[in-house]
Amino acid sequence: MADESWRLTLSEGLRRLGEGSLTASDWVRSLLERIEGCEGRVRAWVHVDREGALVAARALDGSGAGGRSHPLAGAPVAFKDIIDVQGMPREANSPLYKGYVPQQDASAAARLRAAGAILLGKTVTTQFATSDPPVTRNPWNFVHSPGGSSSGSAAAVAAGKAPAALGSQTGGSVLRPSAFCGVVGFKPTYGRIPRTGMVTVSWTLDHVGTITRSAEDAARLLTVLAGPDGGDDGSLGAAVPDYASASAPRRPGRVCFLKEDFLPRASREVAEWTERAAARMRENGVAVEEGRLPVDFGQLHAAHRIIMRVEAAAYHDRMFRENMDAYLPEIRHNISSGLMVPAVHYVQALRLRARLARETQRLLERYELVVLPSMVEAPPLREKSTGNALFQEPLTQAGLPAITLPLGRGEGNLPVGIQLGAGRLREADLLGAARWCEGELGWRSEIASL
Repeated sequence: MADESWRLTLSEGLRRLGEGSLTASDWVRSLLERIEGCEGRVRAWVHVDREGALVAARALDGSGAGGRSHPLAGAPVAFKDIIDVQGMPREANSPLYKGYVPQQDASAAARLRAAGAILLGKTVTTQFATSDPPVTRNPWNFVHSPGGSSSGSAAAVAAGKAPAALGSQTGGSVLRPSAFCGVVGFKPTYGRIPRTGMVTVSWTLDHVGTITRSAEDAARLLTVLAGPDGGDDGSLGAAVPDYASASAPRRPGRVCFLKEDFLPRASREVAEWTERAAARMRENGVAVEEGRLPVDFGQLHAAHRIIMRVEAAAYHDRMFRENMDAYLPEIRHNISSGLMVPAVHYVQALRLRARLARETQRLLERYELVVLPSMVEAPPLREKSTGNALFQEPLTQAGLPAITLPLGRGEGNLPVGIQLGAGRLREADLLGAARWCEGELGWRSEIASL
């Protein structure tokens, strides 16, 4: 019988490693075989460290119980190709970084390595983690987009080529591709996971996030990844609990369904799925009340574009002026626009975002969660776009934790997701509610058949 340990979630694999019914080497070999068998169709990877992963797995298997004492010992993890991993290329899908190999890990990679994770390789990103479509295909329907900018990370997890991957989110770049690919995308409070050693898009908006096939997996990763870092001025110093224990499945009590802000802007299909999801929560004992965003949606979206474009222009400034032709059309437009934004408009956008964060946090002091769609519409055609980040922008701007769970598959066999958000540093509550939704409502990930 063929080894199908590639089907295991991160948590399932760790439990089997602990029981002794699986070795790290077998898990890694199974994943490498899965990658070899279907990578040509999905195109999720830019670099797979086959030999390095096998060497690390064999070392772990030979270390006995001492090696398995680390919280993620033997768990294979993939990395979006804007995150530095020692000895692996980091090119950010740009010819300007062609051949660059960092000599040290990003903080997130270093924490996973120290926790015993096996660093499997690098996944496709859009150029500089913005919005120009990459080569990656949606595993559920190859002519459609997997979303972006963490395109390869979401596609790899959905296709069973990695149990977990790291991504980044500036607008919707973890949750949107996760929703498009039918997996669990999670981003914590802004600054909870340090960004040291990563390519910057917008330093006041960038978040590190996880892509997995269960909320429990996200909790295990967060326990290792969270915590202060001297290299990231935005990192938070709050205590880090054991999120896997603190986020035991728990039915949420009172939630705010942001229906009027989001459903009129969604496609008919997405609106219907979201209405049914809210009804399922009510039927299962959750008090679902309708509410509104505290800031005008149009103003919020305009502010997001200004902040992101100005900060991207500041990061790329000299390199862009000297190498403009090396930039793809959408990022070229964004940077060019950012260079022309008046300072007063940038300051006004920052003030609006501060009000959004403050008043959304107040809303979430009255409710345990907010509920909203994960996507505006079904994944677009792959060559056209990576999709619209509009529905992720409010919680990204506010810097609040958010998660997307798969509801099922709709037209064209394409996944549809639901988004949940919680108050600042309430990741345990959010993940506990997500785990309850997975178990009681059946909102669980599946692996695409390839």
